[in-house]
Amino acid sequence: MIVAKRMMRNPVFVDENDSMKKAMDILKEREIRHLPVLKGGDKLVGILTETDIKQASPSPATALEIREIFYLLDKVKVKQIMTRRVFTVSSNASIEEAALIMREKKIGCLPVVDGGRLVGILTETDILDAFLDSMGVNGPGYRVELALPNRPGMLLEVVKLLKDFDANIVSVATASHDDPGMRILILRIETKNYKVLKAAIKKSGYEILSAD
Repeated sequence: MIVAKRMMRNPVFVDENDSMKKAMDILKEREIRHLPVLKGGDKLVGILTETDIKQASPSPATALEIREIFYLLDKVKVKQIMTRRVFTVSSNASIEEAALIMREKKIGCLPVVDGGRLVGILTETDILDAFLDSMGVNGPGYRVELALPNRPGMLLEVVKLLKDFDANIVSVATASHDDPGMRILILRIETKNYKVLKAAIKKSGYEILSAD
């Protein structure tokens, strides 16, 4: 799955010369946590997050009056408080690549840039939704987790067994096992003979780690 399938297109943004108050209002009204910052209407020069806003906001213990606080917020420019180092991704990149960048850089979003132009934004929520969809979590079926020898052809053997019981594979994923010679296979399947299929899986010598 590529980023273009999951990103928010035409994301809301602010100009680097917009006020901090304007950015705060946008974040609150749109119920979002990140704002790409543009210069001259098209060049991405930063990212503004809720954390940036909080760090630049007056302390709750301040002696300033409300009108004085709003005056100051209106004078502070986005470019003064934004995060300047921005990590980006292209719309043709894979979701896995984007997730890896976000994990390694410990960031909550990635502006999507094609040809130097901002075309979208990808957030942690988008990544999580993509994962849930790929695992078929919101769909019908049963989840089965198996421990298999880590060697070629094992998935095919399991698929053949499922076919014998007229089971449809909704999703398939693998994960590491404590034993390097083993691999965990995670399946979501649809079948009318679930109990019989589980028994057949056990009889075939496969270790069922969990099933629901």
